[in-house]
Amino acid sequence: MNMYRKMLTTIAAFCAVTLGAMASPVYYTILHALDADTMEVFAAGGSGSLSVSTDGGESYSTISNFEFDRYGRAFAKTYALNKVSDDAPLKLVASFNESDQGQPVDTVVETTAGEFIDSLLRYRRYRWLTYAPVYVSYESLPSIVDIAVNDGRFTNLVAAVVQEDLAGVLSEPGDYTVFAPTDDAFEALGLTGDDLLAVPNLKEILLYHVLPTALNGEAVAAESMLETLLGKDVEVSLVDGTNLFINSSKVIIADIEASNGIVHVIDAVLLPPTLPNIPETAVAAGIFTNLVAALQATGLDAALTNEGPFTVFAPTDDAFAALGIPQDELLALTNLAEILLYHVVDDRLKAEDVIALERITTLLGEDVKVDVNDDGVFINDAQIIVTDIKAENGIIHVIDRVLIPEEMPDIVDVAVAAGFDTLVAALQATGLDEVLRGDGPFTVFAPTEEAFEKLPSWLLNFLVHNPKYLEQVLLYHVVPGDLNADEVFAERSLTTASGKKVYPRLKNGTPYINRAKVIAPDIEAENGTIHVIDQVLIPWFRY
Repeated sequence: MNMYRKMLTTIAAFCAVTLGAMASPVYYTILHALDADTMEVFAAGGSGSLSVSTDGGESYSTISNFEFDRYGRAFAKTYALNKVSDDAPLKLVASFNESDQGQPVDTVVETTAGEFIDSLLRYRRYRWLTYAPVYVSYESLPSIVDIAVNDGRFTNLVAAVVQEDLAGVLSEPGDYTVFAPTDDAFEALGLTGDDLLAVPNLKEILLYHVLPTALNGEAVAAESMLETLLGKDVEVSLVDGTNLFINSSKVIIADIEASNGIVHVIDAVLLPPTLPNIPETAVAAGIFTNLVAALQATGLDAALTNEGPFTVFAPTDDAFAALGIPQDELLALTNLAEILLYHVVDDRLKAEDVIALERITTLLGEDVKVDVNDDGVFINDAQIIVTDIKAENGIIHVIDRVLIPEEMPDIVDVAVAAGFDTLVAALQATGLDEVLRGDGPFTVFAPTEEAFEKLPSWLLNFLVHNPKYLEQVLLYHVVPGDLNADEVFAERSLTTASGKKVYPRLKNGTPYINRAKVIAPDIEAENGTIHVIDQVLIPWFRY
């Protein structure tokens, strides 16, 4: 009996809800967030609310809150609209999360309850359910150049930017911060019109006003120094907790958003400081007396006053003292110029640039090797102890040892000296020996003599009489790039010069390449690294 009573109650409740829904023009609405331009579903999510007013719009009461899911759908309860008058003010607000296209603007619909219901009816799926679109749009901001042109207070800045061919850069997509001096700021310097455009270092002055990343006022104030596109720093200070200064220029308007960055208006032109050049910086430091004397003795001090830019790995006096050579004997070395050139790179490399490289070519034409480990950053065996000392024409990194250029053998010479006779003969037979004498760098997995002896006689005979297949086998032992053992076994696979992959793995702590055991890792050569293995790697089958 109880079961029947429950069934009757359930049926009665269902009928009541259904009849109520059928009587309502709109009962539930599923909102679909669509990109306004592409009409594609906006899947980045968001939230919103639907509210009505019963007092003519003075105050609103929320009748439904909703969240957009990853399919761009939001479920809104709209049946309360049937209980208010058609002319009751209604507001729909939808805020969307940031997407790959940027931050959408909030969608706000202000209408009446009757008009809103009428707009939903065209999307009705059932008597009580509608599917309605909510269009997502993005705010179209002007570029940095457009802001400067349209404002009217930056005529001198705009003229300079146009003349120096920077207008294109500051109009294109990107993320820049521009400290923009007003016309009054240029007039205070006495530089306006043609006088400004005739300044010989005008482009450098402009680049000194631009940061390579977009920072709002709060982010700027959180820093003490910021590097500009010129490569020189501006100093940031916050006076009295509210007044933001860039060098001695006050930020008078902050956070003007552009499509490609942020503009902060400043009241004075920023003039880039003149830094000492590399030799002058070395002299002023006081810890490079031997280096300075050596540069002067070879005439390289004059070369390092040129525009550059250069990167110098500068040994301290202690580093020279560790050589055990008195200064007069040091200056008399016949290869002193070569030693010094081995410390200089024809480029401006900050510390972050150095650690991203495996080898760096010096002005001597010989490479130094970069090693980054738990103890620090090393150039060959010299540790960098101070980084990023800026000079007008480059950058200095201080090292604790003098770099001595070595006549290291190349990979083929190392193989010859180590007694890899069969491997060397195979390289010579295919002409790959000349390739492996090139600059590279290469990583070579070198089979021993015993490894070749393990090959089946028929396979060895086949390779000897078919140089095309022998070449593919040899290329399967070569990986482009200079990888030490740690770097090799940090990867799950490596693509060889043959185009096929080898698979490094550690089995109970023992290193293997495919099934070949690495028995002697990290043999350095001029143009790469050799890892000795106990089997020949065959790319098309395993034996």
